[in-house]
Amino acid sequence: MKNQFIFILLLFCSCSNMIDLNGNIYDYDTERPLKNVVVTINKVETLTDSLGYFNVKIKREQPIKIVFIKKGYSTKEISRKPDSLGEFSKRSLKYNKFYMYNKESDFYKN
Repeated sequence: MKNQFIFILLLFCSCSNMIDLNGNIYDYDTERPLKNVVVTINKVETLTDSLGYFNVKIKREQPIKIVFIKKGYSTKEISRKPDSLGEFSKRSLKYNKFYMYNKESDFYKN
């Protein structure tokens, strides 16, 4: 009976409709991590920590729009759609590196 309970529990956990999207945000010119960047993914907001790290749970089959905002930096927007099976590669959603241009950069856009 105990084994059946564990199996059912594992089955429910593996069928989750949510997956993690995470990464770090860096200054393009200095390659230093950016703290307190507002990361918005499909209207869910979080802030990066002192290492520029963020983590947000997203729906497995839903297109995503990611927006990075920090004062003194160009706003960055990224859009992604799931593949033909309606899923994202788990590898492509983990440990991403994103770069933002500060106002001193040659690539800065208002």
